[in-house]
Amino acid sequence: MTRAHRVLLVDLNNFARYPTLSIGYMAAVLRATGTQVSVFSPLMVGVGGVTREARPHRLSLLMSKLNHHAATSRVGWVHRWRDKLAASRASDITRHHDTVVQGFTDALAQHKPEVVMISTYLMYRGVCERLCALCQQQGIPVLIGGPYFSQPEVVDDWARIAGLSALAAGEVELQLPAILQTMLSGGDPSVHPGVVVAQPEGVTRGGMAPALKELDAVPFPDYSDFPWAAYPNRIVPIITGRGCGWGVCTFCSDVTSTAGRSYRSRSPDNVLHEIASHHRAHGVSRFVFTDLKLNSNVEMWRGLAAGMQAAAPQGQWIGAVHVGPEADNGLSPDDLHAAAKAGCVRLTTGLETGSQRVADLMKKGSQRSAVSDFLHHATAAGISTRCTMIIGYPGETAHDVHASAEFLEQHERVIERITLNRLQVVTGTALHRRLRQHPARHPSFRIVREDASQARVEHRHDEFETASHRKAVMRLLTATHRINRKPLGEHAREFEGVM
Repeated sequence: MTRAHRVLLVDLNNFARYPTLSIGYMAAVLRATGTQVSVFSPLMVGVGGVTREARPHRLSLLMSKLNHHAATSRVGWVHRWRDKLAASRASDITRHHDTVVQGFTDALAQHKPEVVMISTYLMYRGVCERLCALCQQQGIPVLIGGPYFSQPEVVDDWARIAGLSALAAGEVELQLPAILQTMLSGGDPSVHPGVVVAQPEGVTRGGMAPALKELDAVPFPDYSDFPWAAYPNRIVPIITGRGCGWGVCTFCSDVTSTAGRSYRSRSPDNVLHEIASHHRAHGVSRFVFTDLKLNSNVEMWRGLAAGMQAAAPQGQWIGAVHVGPEADNGLSPDDLHAAAKAGCVRLTTGLETGSQRVADLMKKGSQRSAVSDFLHHATAAGISTRCTMIIGYPGETAHDVHASAEFLEQHERVIERITLNRLQVVTGTALHRRLRQHPARHPSFRIVREDASQARVEHRHDEFETASHRKAVMRLLTATHRINRKPLGEHAREFEGVM
């Protein structure tokens, strides 16, 4: 009888509110071929991930204003101190390296894996380096993958980590059993599409995997290894499609990620069968759809509304939608009432700005008036609404920021939460390419430094430093705070802090 090979999956995507989709897929694919799978999640040793949507307190507004002044300061040491503090507080995992590494060490001793596979965000580079070093000492091959190993600069930088055997670049989950066999036999993993290795002279070999097309062929994620008792409540992530049906927002790094490069959809029946399977296996009735744009496929969107309650009776769910220019984007009042009846309690949309001019520069593909209609219609249907917003886009002026503040002031009643961020320029996005190729088009906005290991492009925006822009931002922060301090609607409370 053939002995089952042992693989340890390491989850460094931890958000501490629900199991990780990628780990679930990996476990399911490997187990289908008889592999003995174990999972290590930092939550198993009491370490959470990123805190999202922290509840406002009486000093929140003051702190957000001080934070903006520090982040946009002309004084170098102030800016550096603020960035260092923000990085250290970004995640429990970054704050508790030693605890995570010790937990991983214990997992190695307990499970004795022949191969370790790590799924990670770029922010956990330091942790990954330590885990690879431990595996190298014990002669255990390591494969690392994650959502942003899609840009050549990032792939080349990470592939050179000491102790790393190979880097997964692209959607390789269905190839994992074959990759595992190659690693166990001491072969060259880069013979598989989407696997990159560093050669002794420092150059890398291998390339991106093509996008998966038949998503219904991927087995349902296996979440049985996760520490269910450690979660505040039972929520399961579901993805109905990969990529975004719009896919052209210039700042968006999701559409340049490993799974976001093109839009593909599962069938409604396949998704509903998965929902039913998790409902039976884990007693789960709350679901978060992690699609970039849940209404990319209107047939899928309406299929969820039609079949959700049969798949998971009393089920509740949240997701993100795009208020696009399509004649039928699935967000009519009737559609939203149907979604609410099917258990939808919250929808997030990318407002980004209250300025139509800036929205057009971003290639958002949405009219402010249409977003306004969506917010009113969703609220009327009983659905809690969230909006993401960005300040600091190239070409943005104080007038545009005032327009954003005015939009929030006018829509305070129909928005329950705002996530407001300063623009981050990410390696490989359309905005990044444009800034590289045509720097003269944006003389007041320039690249200062690029960090391939984090896909981060440090930039300077002169408009941020003007008194008029700062004043407008203070108004916007105040409007945001007024919305975020409101109590959540009853039906959305179970998903508070969930993104």
